[in-house]
Amino acid sequence: MKKIILFGGGVILFYMLIVFSFRGGQNSIFPIFMISAFFFSMFLAKNEFLYSFIPITITWLIQPFFPQTIISVNIIYIIFTPLTFWLGYYLKDKSWVYKIIYPVFIVLVGLYGFSNLESYTKNRSARQENQSPKILLYTENNTPIQLDTVQNKIIVLDFWTTGCGYCFKEFPKYENIFLDYQKNPSVEMYVVNIPTRRDSIGQAIKRINSYNYKFPKLYAKSDSIPKSLGFNKYSTLIILKDGLIRYNGLLVLDDEVVFYHLKDEIELLLNE
Repeated sequence: MKKIILFGGGVILFYMLIVFSFRGGQNSIFPIFMISAFFFSMFLAKNEFLYSFIPITITWLIQPFFPQTIISVNIIYIIFTPLTFWLGYYLKDKSWVYKIIYPVFIVLVGLYGFSNLESYTKNRSARQENQSPKILLYTENNTPIQLDTVQNKIIVLDFWTTGCGYCFKEFPKYENIFLDYQKNPSVEMYVVNIPTRRDSIGQAIKRINSYNYKFPKLYAKSDSIPKSLGFNKYSTLIILKDGLIRYNGLLVLDDEVVFYHLKDEIELLLNE
């Protein structure tokens, strides 16, 4: 029991320390933890390496029952935690080549695995062909625009709020894609502000205009559009074509993600 507390508890505390140091960044947290665990397990006896990974693996298995858990993250940790400790223990007397190959593989999983798995799991049902509800939005000058009635165009809508830090982080990438399609008459791209209780259209206009982006901005006067489209997280991507919702899901802009990237979704609809 003492060894379980010592080794298992120590591994959990070490993981928490890494999380605290690299908040929200699994691209860094995962490889640092796994590579450390891999080399740490090389110095353990058989019972000690079992005591080390079993408690934290049980933690990964329990977490999906709690709210706010990212299932895709848990899946990767459930697979790689026992694998990493097992390989570290059994490769300790093997060639140094094996001891280099696995850490390199872990780094690649950290760079590409989480973002791709998250995009795939969250967007599996994003592609649709449903009639769009009324989408009435306003320009900065309060001119109304009803987008669900537009025909023969692909309408790309990136929904954001003033309190969404992730939205502002992604705007430069969205701007680059907008510039790629700016001269294409079949594609219109917008960012759409949804007001929260603490702000107004005027505050949203002031905030977004301070960045001098070239993509057009539209504004909703209430949160009725997200309710009718069935989303409450930001940033959310909606793509319309001929009055139909063709995509309703997570906005994906990172180049390393191969599933449901915005540019791929636009090209898919252009080539129909």
